[in-house]
Amino acid sequence: IDEGKNLSYQLHDYRDEVWTIIKGEGEFVLNDKLRPIKTGDVIQIQAGDKHAVRAITDLEIIEVQTGSQLIEEDIVRL
Repeated sequence: IDEGKNLSYQLHDYRDEVWTIIKGEGEFVLNDKLRPIKTGDVIQIQAGDKHAVRAITDLEIIEVQTGSQLIEEDIVRL
């Protein structure tokens, strides 16, 4: 995620995600709670959790998805 850019506030009905931050710093929102993130952080996102991220510096994330339906349509943007 380029510096200053963000991923929309969203949730998923059918999948969980684990994000591992491998580069950069940002701000992460989980269920309306804001927290800083940085290289080395691991974030657990459960199905139904509202989440978003904004890159303060260029941000690289490894995302692992698990669940009953791993489809692009499983995004509810808020």
